Amino acid sequence: MSVAIKKENYKTSLINNRRYLGNKYKLLPFITKVVDKECSDIQSIADIFAGTGAVSSAFTDKIIITNDLMYSNYICNYAWFGSETYNQQTIIDYVVHYNSLVKLKDNYMTDNFADTYFSRDDCAKIGYIREDIEKNYKKKNINDRERAILITSLLYAMDKIAKTCGH
Repeated sequence: MSVAIKKENYKTSLINNRRYLGNKYKLLPFITKVVDKECSDIQSIADIFAGTGAVSSAFTDKIIITNDLMYSNYICNYAWFGSETYNQQTIIDYVVHYNSLVKLKDNYMTDNFADTYFSRDDCAKIGYIREDIEKNYKKKNINDRERAILITSLLYAMDKIAKTCGH
């Protein structure tokens, strides 16, 4: 899947772009100041309640161990901090393809969430994309990290259009 790419067909995202209750991104200056003062010469960081990974993002020069009970947060942390290599062009090709989709069939998302948190059309697109990511992963068209990056991209995009105030 190679697509002629125009910059307006996709956007990149930063770790702090997720609407997530409890995100500690604004506390990073305080957290890093305390760590620098109290924990000199450390080589690894354990982010026990990693959530979005915002705290871990301040320590990318260290070995990072992340933990969270929510599977969606695990996926996001693997996307941001995993050690497996990934092909950036593959990610861009999938995102550009997904962004071009219109008028999709009903699926799990439309059956369960249409016109609640998302419009019917948005649900159809979200459901199709999520199923397509799994299909391509099972076919080995994408690796574990590429799968995580695509799911994370979908989650971040969903945050932007959801009819909710925080997640």
